[in-house]
Amino acid sequence: MAAKKSIKKAAAKRAAETVDPIVAATLAEVAVTGWRELTLDGVAARAKISLGQLLRDAPTRGHLVLRLITSIDDQMLAGVSSVDGTESPRDRVFDILMRRFDILNQNRDGMRALVTGVMRDPGVAVLTGCRLRRSAAATLGAAGISVNGPIGLLRTQGLLAIGASGMRAWLNDDTADLAKTMAAVDRALTRVERLMGMLSFRRKSAEAAAA
Repeated sequence: MAAKKSIKKAAAKRAAETVDPIVAATLAEVAVTGWRELTLDGVAARAKISLGQLLRDAPTRGHLVLRLITSIDDQMLAGVSSVDGTESPRDRVFDILMRRFDILNQNRDGMRALVTGVMRDPGVAVLTGCRLRRSAAATLGAAGISVNGPIGLLRTQGLLAIGASGMRAWLNDDTADLAKTMAAVDRALTRVERLMGMLSFRRKSAEAAAA
């Protein structure tokens, strides 16, 4: 477990150097108002841009969430230059997922308010779920795990389940090092491995060589 706790925080910090002002304003505003009272006008004012400019970029609250997910993906993947062959696929997935939770934790109040609000908003929740499939595929790709074909779809679905378990733990994680979240992600990875062997498949490069 000690090795699993060596999360690559430096990469996440480097990725956060350029902050999307609309995303930053959304998180700051929702931390104060909550999701139900969050308005585009309030986000625009906090971002110091006109409402018209915000509407061109994000015409609904759902679009604000999609923009946030894209920002998180960008930060999560910024430190991925190649697949680290010294780690197992399981460890690579674990590290990348925990990097994502480190990013969420940088603005914990805003993130918690937004996540819990979206969970109670069916329309935005469906939109978010569809977008997170792309995030899951990117996570597996960064770990060197193929997402092609029917097996790839199963792997993506399995990773979404792992991420959901981690998110439930993160929402209530009061530890400084996200120990509860790490434990939940580790348990979920083990369950998925047992169910479908998702992370035991060969790396994409090995598959390409075999082809």
